[in-house]
Amino acid sequence: MIKKTQTIAAAVIIFLLSSVHIFSQSQKSFAEKVADAYGFSNFKNVKSISYSFNVKTKDKTFTRNWYWEPETNKVIYKGAGKDGKEISYTYTTGSINKNDSLKSFVDARFINDQYWLLFPFHLVWDKKADITDEGTRPYPISKKNSRCITVKYPPSAGGYTPGDIFDLYIGKDNLIHEWVYKPGGNAKNQRAFTWEGYKKFNGLKISTQHNVADHKFRIWFSDVKVALK
Repeated sequence: MIKKTQTIAAAVIIFLLSSVHIFSQSQKSFAEKVADAYGFSNFKNVKSISYSFNVKTKDKTFTRNWYWEPETNKVIYKGAGKDGKEISYTYTTGSINKNDSLKSFVDARFINDQYWLLFPFHLVWDKKADITDEGTRPYPISKKNSRCITVKYPPSAGGYTPGDIFDLYIGKDNLIHEWVYKPGGNAKNQRAFTWEGYKKFNGLKISTQHNVADHKFRIWFSDVKVALK
């Protein structure tokens, strides 16, 4: 009888612990689930990320090359400088002196390119961002129905383009398939892009291809390397 009671008690404890786990998981915000789909829990193991950010418009193509150590905030940039000539520049992001115009020039581009690379993680990192669930909406390009969340950055959040708004169109796999970017919150300048070409890099899932509807504007990542600690 004692053994049976102990067994039942143990089973109840296990059930309660399991219930707590299930309950806590069910309380995760949708934005966190999106970040998880990209391997957010693995980011703590990352030592460095290097990649090339490439852009092709109707009349020009350019590339910016980056090396970033998340823990030290060390950044190495190779690409065009302010005068258009190729430079190699090393600095620490997060400690920008506005009087240092070259550092501000490079950092603004690093933030832009890194957001394209790892935006899903910013759903968790950016505490000042206002994230709202918009329910079901059609994709802006493919027109299929999907879940949409809007990410708004208030002017008080600072940054290089305060007031930015992103509409993220999420599939059943919790991945972004399309988004609409409104720089400074200005709908007149908004542009819709695809999120495609998904690949895994040491536990991180990254969209390596972004296209507008007519493919006349294209952003893609190449030479992506994720080194672990």
